[in-house]
Amino acid sequence: MNVSDTAGKIYDTQEYPKLEAFLKEQQGLMDKIDKEESVQNKKIVQYVMVLTGVALTLFIFNKFVNKKR
Repeated sequence: MNVSDTAGKIYDTQEYPKLEAFLKEQQGLMDKIDKEESVQNKKIVQYVMVLTGVALTLFIFNKFVNKKR
């Protein structure tokens, strides 16, 4: 009586496509998080540049006002 090694085991034939779909979903979520972080970093840089520009403008304006006195 020959019994194969796979006798009595149950295999889900749809497991591989389920895993592929899960991995694609996870990759999509990770890409979304990466995009959100890059947008936040860009906004921080923009705000720093604006604040630096305002500070320099006020400093230069102060120097010109004090020079005329």
